[in-house]
Amino acid sequence: MQTKDPSRSYVLAHGSWHGGWCWRPVADQLRKAGHQVFTPSFTGMGDRAHLLNESITLDTFIDDLVQLILAEELQDVILVGHSFAGVPISGVADRIPERLAHLVYFDAVVLEDGQHSFSNYPPEEAENRIAAAGRSTGGLAVPVPDPLPPAWGLSPDMPEYEWIKRRLTAHPARTYTSPIHLQNPLGNGVPKTYIHCRNPELGLLESSRQLVRQQAEWHWLDVDAGHEAHITHPNLIANILLEKILVK
Repeated sequence: MQTKDPSRSYVLAHGSWHGGWCWRPVADQLRKAGHQVFTPSFTGMGDRAHLLNESITLDTFIDDLVQLILAEELQDVILVGHSFAGVPISGVADRIPERLAHLVYFDAVVLEDGQHSFSNYPPEEAENRIAAAGRSTGGLAVPVPDPLPPAWGLSPDMPEYEWIKRRLTAHPARTYTSPIHLQNPLGNGVPKTYIHCRNPELGLLESSRQLVRQQAEWHWLDVDAGHEAHITHPNLIANILLEKILVK
């Protein structure tokens, strides 16, 4: 796998119930191509699940990414947000656009100022997650879905299925219900790409996809894979990040 730019910095942000571990198949390929790659886990999730607490909101996740970029003194970052992580990467762009080269919304949630994820999801999905959180943790966190959603593109006979199930952790509930506050237009002038996983397609992202289609200056890519394409089709996603994401 070849790339003309040997000096890229990638920050890969995970979605609901996941952790930085989920990016391993893609991150290994990006590093092999000569790039530096960071795959943080959000506070209260993945290897930081022991930090789960009721004070975690969307701003916590935004801070996690901002502080990583600042602490590592990164510039020209290609910031990738999978699924729910589309929300915090928008917050990062609003705060520190000068550190970013490109925003990649990988089959991701896209919100406008003042929205929260549950105002964007289909009502039944939001209600089910709120109810599940109430039953399992008194409202603190949304438990891992069981079985895994079909739109993730996984089946129990695949080795990746159990690999994922072993590692998923509950998702801090208030990150779904706290709104994003944007002081600038979405993306804040940073180039934006939306990767649409269409085989199968995740229905709860339809309003996000519609929002993207209504706005100018987005680069749109369709991929024939399910929502977990970074795990089921890592070569495809790595190639997109290396060859399709343009950086000035």
